[in-house]
Amino acid sequence: MPERYFLNKSGVKTTRMQGLPGEGHIDIGREVLAREGIVPADDHAVYTQMFRLRFVRVVEHDDGRVEVEYGKPLTKHQKRFLNALEDQGKKLVYISARR
Repeated sequence: MPERYFLNKSGVKTTRMQGLPGEGHIDIGREVLAREGIVPADDHAVYTQMFRLRFVRVVEHDDGRVEVEYGKPLTKHQKRFLNALEDQGKKLVYISARR
């Protein structure tokens, strides 16, 4: 099962505090945004708000691929975390959320 999480601007993995491990990004985002006092209008707004806060969406697949979706340029801490994944032999696929 793929591992889903966000990286905050300090390069720290952000997962759900409650609920089942591996739950989706929408659930993680809603929990993070609630702590910030932000109530997104819909699921799309969850991603929009998370990217505004400089979070990066990450999905680590069982085959070694890692999807990295970002809105703003990555911070040096996020880059360091992601470089460590590459050093472990994972293949990173970057996706710009700016459409």
